[in-house]
Amino acid sequence: MLQDFVPTVWTFFEAYGWLTVLIIIFTYFMYKKYIYNVIRAQSDKRKVTEQNESDRQMRELVKDRMQLARERQQKEHNEKERSERMKLEQKQREETEKRRKRSQEGEKVRIFDYLDDSTFNFFCLVIEFLCGWNIIGHYSSTSSTATTLVSTKKPQEYATEIIDNLLGSTSITIIGYSTCPKFRKACQLVATYRLDISMFRVFEFDKQPDWPVEEILVVLENRFQTRESPFVFIRGEYIGGLEEIRKHDKSRGLDKF
Repeated sequence: MLQDFVPTVWTFFEAYGWLTVLIIIFTYFMYKKYIYNVIRAQSDKRKVTEQNESDRQMRELVKDRMQLARERQQKEHNEKERSERMKLEQKQREETEKRRKRSQEGEKVRIFDYLDDSTFNFFCLVIEFLCGWNIIGHYSSTSSTATTLVSTKKPQEYATEIIDNLLGSTSITIIGYSTCPKFRKACQLVATYRLDISMFRVFEFDKQPDWPVEEILVVLENRFQTRESPFVFIRGEYIGGLEEIRKHDKSRGLDKF
């Protein structure tokens, strides 16, 4: 059969070979001229469409992720803001509760604490002169237990005995000069609590005629390393001067007496 086919094909090309070649060349020319460009244009268009679709999907994916990230950040910010607001409200409630408790405990704002020394001293003298009031808040003790003794001892021994007797005489004892503004403020601070004389006594150096003041100051300086008025004692223990009794009042409260 193959032997019959080969001569037949050869015979065909002998008769129509030139026409076949011409048809092939013409077909190739038409393909390159028109068909190829159309096919390529459609292919490029399809690729562009696919690329645009891919880009669109990518943009939507990124947009969704950014939206989720923003929502998460906003949620965290809201949570942080709410937490800080709650802490602030809690702190304000605690401050309000503290102020309420201090108010209930009877903490007082004393005008005398805001006066400078010269103004306070002048104010006290004017009140005492016009009204006959003792602005210190407690009448000064003109004598002490120790002064009832016969002062036949040496001044130093006598001064020591005076101090020893004073420290155990009352719960709160203040010693100083009546002209000292800090001494007067310390007395006024304690006097606001209206303590009984058995609990609070004041001794003024310049109103104790039988006291050896200089020797007493020497004794106080040797014991407490200071000669500055006032000398404040609570239950026989030296605590300091004006600032120390203020701190003691704020931290422990003189109203307990």
